[in-house]
Amino acid sequence: MTPASKIRLGIIGGAGRMGRWFKRQFEAEGYEVLVSDRNTLLSNRELAKACQVIFVSVPMSVFKDVVKDIGPFLNEDQGLIDFCSLKKEQNEIMLANTKAEVVAAHPLFGPGEKSLEGQKIALWPSRGQTWFNWFKNFLEQKGAKTVVVSPEEHDRTMAVVQIINHLMLLALGKLMDTSGLDLKLIKDLATPSFERQLEIVARFADQDPYLYALIQFDNPEGQAMREKYLSILEDLVQIAARKDFEKFVSLFKDVQKLSRNLKLDL
Repeated sequence: MTPASKIRLGIIGGAGRMGRWFKRQFEAEGYEVLVSDRNTLLSNRELAKACQVIFVSVPMSVFKDVVKDIGPFLNEDQGLIDFCSLKKEQNEIMLANTKAEVVAAHPLFGPGEKSLEGQKIALWPSRGQTWFNWFKNFLEQKGAKTVVVSPEEHDRTMAVVQIINHLMLLALGKLMDTSGLDLKLIKDLATPSFERQLEIVARFADQDPYLYALIQFDNPEGQAMREKYLSILEDLVQIAARKDFEKFVSLFKDVQKLSRNLKLDL
């Protein structure tokens, strides 16, 4: 790996929470890190010209404009890496607007984590290998687990991992909010597994609702997966309403088979 002293990194959107988080991680290993954001003296273009690797850590709503603006100022020896939670369209935007090496990256965690130790990040070498290998090695040396996955397969899978997961949690939170039940009593009576769900719902307090909306709305795989989930939920509601033990047990056994496979992979 090239010594840290020889590489200057730039983070566009570096004043945001995730940008600041990665800046600390890089600086802890001796890298010089430049930052550009809405209120910095350094412009995005100036940063792009000055750094070997440019990370784009901006809202997806402005991602295309940012990449189109800096793309022409990057050469084949530089690296462009994004942190977007969707990959296919964003990857195509990067490839179409720059000659630089391109790495599609999605940190599968938030800026509330203390370190990279034990965290997961999705990666794909869209163009070139130099900066993909450098970033992958950096992450793994810091204790992170890298998952190499194509942008297309990433987005299809995230339709379950993010979209349905968030939908379930939002529905649970809204149900508790409108059920008329005492919130303290819900917490007092919570089983260990339900306590873990409540802890995840509680994390919404520190999240950006606009980001979560974009995750729901922008993934082209999302609507089909939501409809499939709703269909399964409607079937379950009808099975319970009819007290159809045979159908319920059959469905439960299907999920048991899945759960055994999940345990083998954990």
